[in-house]
This record gives sequence, C-alpha cells and structure tokens, in this order.
Amino acid sequence: MQTCTSPTEKRRIVIAGGGYAGTTLAVRLAKRIRPSDDVEILLIEPNPCQQALSELDLVAVGPPRPEFCELWLPTIFKDLPVTVCYNRVHAVLPDEHAVLVGPREGPHEKVPYWRLVLATGAVAFVPPVPGLKEHATTMWSVHDAQKLQERIQQQFRVAAKTVDREARARALSFAVIGGGATGIEIVGTMAQMLPKRMLDHGLDPRDLHVHLVEGRPDILYDLPESLRRKAKARLARLKVELHLGSMVSSVDDEGITLENGARVPASVVVFCGGAKADPDATTWGLAADPSGRLTVDEWLRASGKPDIYAIGDVAAFRDPETKRTLPMLAQFAIREAEHTADNLLRELRGQPTEPFRPHMHGEFVSIGPSYGVGWAFRFHLSGIPAIIMKRFTYVMYWYEVGGIRIAWKRLREMLAMQR
Repeated sequence: MQTCTSPTEKRRIVIAGGGYAGTTLAVRLAKRIRPSDDVEILLIEPNPCQQALSELDLVAVGPPRPEFCELWLPTIFKDLPVTVCYNRVHAVLPDEHAVLVGPREGPHEKVPYWRLVLATGAVAFVPPVPGLKEHATTMWSVHDAQKLQERIQQQFRVAAKTVDREARARALSFAVIGGGATGIEIVGTMAQMLPKRMLDHGLDPRDLHVHLVEGRPDILYDLPESLRRKAKARLARLKVELHLGSMVSSVDDEGITLENGARVPASVVVFCGGAKADPDATTWGLAADPSGRLTVDEWLRASGKPDIYAIGDVAAFRDPETKRTLPMLAQFAIREAEHTADNLLRELRGQPTEPFRPHMHGEFVSIGPSYGVGWAFRFHLSGIPAIIMKRFTYVMYWYEVGGIRIAWKRLREMLAMQR
C-alpha cells in the first residue's frame, strides 16, 4: 500500500477527493501559500485521472478519443507543493483529528490533519426501476462513454447484416432517459453525429430513430422557458422523438415501457437521471441530509466540526437567501473550493474567515457539437455563441488548474472533436 505521509511538524491540510472541487482547492492553496504559513497539502484521490463529465457525449458518440475529457493529476501537480496519495479515505476520526486511508478491505493508514476538506463528489444515481440497471448504460465516466460507443458500434454491425428494413430500424433505435443537461447533451450529439457515422458504415440515416424520455412535462427545468423552447425546437430539427410527462415503468432488451402504457423501442438505452452524493460519506459519522449530502454551515464546515470542511457535490450547502440547497453543478463546486482555500489561508494567518455566498453566473447546455442554449449575466444565448461560451468555461478551468500549456492542449483537442 502507498504510504501517504511522512513525519512532519507542519500543519497538514488533507483534501479528500480530486474532482473539480478538490483539485481547484489544492491548486489555489499551493499557489498562494507562503513559507511562513508552515503548511503541508495532502490530496487523497484513488483515480489519477480527472474526467470532464459534461464532455462525455463527444467521446461516447464521436470519434473514440477518451483523452479529450481526461485531466491527469500527476501533470497538474508536477511542479506544485502538493503531495498526492492515490488512495481513498476509508473513515473519518474527528476526535483524533485523523482519517483512515486505504482500500475497503485494509490495511489502513492513519493520517492526522490540522484541517480536513471532504470533496469526494457524487456517483450516478440509478433508481430501482425493473430492468433499468440491467439494460441501460449510465453516463458518469469515460468508461461509461466507451461502453456506449461500443454498444452503438455493435448495433451498426447488426444493422449492416440485417436485410429487413423494420428489423434494421429497430437495431438503430436509441433512447436516452433524462431531460436534464446530461441527457439533452447525449441525445443531441447522437442525433447530429450518428447519421454521418452511419453513412461511413454503409447505412441509411433514415433508419435512425433517437428518443428522449423525460418523466416531467418539460426539459431543462434549470433554464428559462424561452431557452427551453429553443432547445425543443433544436431537438425537433434533429428529428429527436420526445416522450414527456410519463415516468419509466420498466426497461428490457427491446426498449422502454412508460407508466402511461406507451412503448419506446430501443436497442440501446442511456440513463441520465441524476446523481447522488458519495455513499461513503454517510459512513463517516458526520451529519447528512436525507439525500446523503453532508450538511454544512455558512463557512462550508461540517455541522459541529469546525476543523472539517465539505465542498462540492458531497456537501449540502443551503443558500441563506433562497433557503434552498445548491444543486450539484461544477461551477458551485469550483466556487466553494476557491472560497474554502481563501478561508484556510486566513486561518493559517490568524485572520477572520468569511461566510460563503453563492452566485450563479450562467449555465450552458450543448445540443449536438454545433448548437447550444444558455445564459450568462442575464444575457440569453443560443446556437454557436452558446457553444463557444460552454467550451470557454472549461478552457478557463483547465487554465486555472493546469496553466496555459494544458489549457492550450485541451483547446486544440476540443477543436479537433468539433470537426
């Protein structure tokens, strides 16, 4: 087992989780600490590769280039004063100011901390719908995207060998469950990119059928109604068949049955129905809300634990103005990480800390590689401008955590994927 620590007299900040929140926090701290701060930064993350979830549609449906949505932690932290331990937090011991690190089955190393930041993120949520887990692919990792890529390729091979037109159309019927951002991005990319790929396989694009299933009466509820209308108009132009207002009753190897009795034929089903907080978080003895997210105060500290912070998807921060828990969005995870880094620096230097005040600056959703909808600073955008803004936000993140070299590399890869 990798040993995470060595004896030190420095104050140790332990960060559990290397996603958007954990990586942003570690980089910001590393760039702003002074020798007089006398601090050590330890990042604990089992996966050396961070994945950009909102770009998985291009990997799943476009050319097979998984590196497009991967960001390697060894590259990010190569020249920064951050120790990265590729392992997982097994338990939190608040009374001992320590965490146990190691695989579930052990052995475990006890790692003491001065401050602990929990940023272990979320996992895909799959409800107990009959057949859903067995027959649907989730979209939460590069591995999921590669599985979908292979499923699509398999159906292309089946269709190419099928003479009967109706049987061929059944083989080329794909369905996405979930009308949120991830589902819309997957279904839009399918509808735009698969016809060209079918031509490359000698298939007729007219045999393609792409379905979107959403239990609520509309899609993209986080966006203003005018943008939702534009999104539906775009999906209509892409010939996506919408099935709104009825929940999924069951899934089998031939498609989806809805609660209203309707049948959606599909040889491939993708489930994009949401996420839940890291399930390990509820085993750490910290207060959590009914959904399993750790409850925090206005300073993003775990309830009753002033030396433990929780940020990102694993944390349930309640906006003091709206009285609502922040949704699981990358922009909130990044803002929480930046604020926590600044508060940790204030603590190190004996300065008063400041409460977190969330602000949402915008949101963009792609509907295929060349069209998007969204808003920023009260301006509503659609089409190419929205796509540019969506990609720009990720370039800025890559620049923030990796510098100009990584940002430029990712931008070139992004432009290549757009073609």
